[in-house]
Amino acid sequence: MKACDHSYYSIVGELLVTRDCGNFMAENTKVFPVSSKSVWRDPIFWFVIAVGLGYGGVRNFLPTTFPILRHELGATLKNLGQAEFLFYLSSVLIGIIGGPVLALLGLKRTAVAALAIAGGSLLLIGGAHGVNLILVCAGMLGLAIVCLVVVVGSTISAHFQERRQSVFLLAGLSDASGTMLGPAILGLWIMHAARWHLTWRSGYFAGATVLGILVIWALFVPARSMGDGLPAGEALKKNAVHTKEILRDSAFHTAVLLCFCHGLAQAGMVAFVGQLYIRRLHVDPAHAAYLLSAEGAGILAGRLIFGWITARWKIPELKVIAMCAAAETMAFTATILAPNYAVGITMFVLGGVFISAVGPSLNSYLGCRLSDRLGTAFSLFAGLGNMGAALGPYIIGVLGTDFGIERGILCAPLFGGLLSATGLIRYLRERRLYGTV
Repeated sequence: MKACDHSYYSIVGELLVTRDCGNFMAENTKVFPVSSKSVWRDPIFWFVIAVGLGYGGVRNFLPTTFPILRHELGATLKNLGQAEFLFYLSSVLIGIIGGPVLALLGLKRTAVAALAIAGGSLLLIGGAHGVNLILVCAGMLGLAIVCLVVVVGSTISAHFQERRQSVFLLAGLSDASGTMLGPAILGLWIMHAARWHLTWRSGYFAGATVLGILVIWALFVPARSMGDGLPAGEALKKNAVHTKEILRDSAFHTAVLLCFCHGLAQAGMVAFVGQLYIRRLHVDPAHAAYLLSAEGAGILAGRLIFGWITARWKIPELKVIAMCAAAETMAFTATILAPNYAVGITMFVLGGVFISAVGPSLNSYLGCRLSDRLGTAFSLFAGLGNMGAALGPYIIGVLGTDFGIERGILCAPLFGGLLSATGLIRYLRERRLYGTV
């Protein structure tokens, strides 16, 4: 497959935007002009926004309640690392079964099942009295969330062909808003629930209720509006052919390697930065939860900032990955070594700003080179790329148990630096493919 001659992207909304990407792009893709018709009256648009806000809001529920789980259930750092490991490892199944499942069930039924599994997982965690059940539910929740990410992306691509740029922008902001608001709301609830004679568990029940409402909504969404319609047999046949081609593609190998380092650094910090601050700076669980919301705010701001930048300057994806990963590494290191809470949370916001550029860059890099097989490519990428996110918390949890959380969490910026170096090396090797240097 011929590589892209000029590949650039707009970070906002993690939308793929390519220009003059070689002969294979011209032969296998169509260009859809942006429609002037508003999306605001389209019920599918509001469903996509609501689902993004929903799974974004509950994604970091577990790390937010890690201090409670240690105190109330006696969970060790190793147990907490295992929970995040299973949360992300389960998403690797999407790389194996994602394509066939979507082909057989369709997007609508997959969305209903994923929302139901996510809501059920929150109910079980809220009622758990042992660590083992929480570990199982962590895997179920991770699997469901990755399914929803794939469903939302596929629905936008199928239903909003002419307006997908603006819809991806708004969906990305919805996801980031949920990631910012979810831990903050749960952290506040943990602080004040005792006033109403309630506990942290009711926060999980509330999250499950929200997802239950989305399940009911999904049942009334027309299947064809989400992009269903291809016969299952034909879809399965195309998926099998595309899978073999993608797994042999060097661009896919590069994207997976970069995503591995990115996931390990990001998930490791999210899982244990709160534990670090509780131990070293003696903050309470609510202030530890605010750290996750602060990074979510940084991600939200970063997508707006880098969207503005890339709308004016064309920057190759690998160069963006190298530069932003370097800045992210410095911000994460400063967060770990911060002398007080104010400095730490400020540095973590900056880390979120720069890390917001990496994921969209990876999507654009992969999308340009595998433009005619995007559905299968992103299912595989979502699964295999999350191996780093699965291993990060597990490695830090094991090292934190044996050597202390202060040393174990240093693995996160270490792999952030490896991400930057790998991106730079690959950019220098592929620079001849770009029109700029």
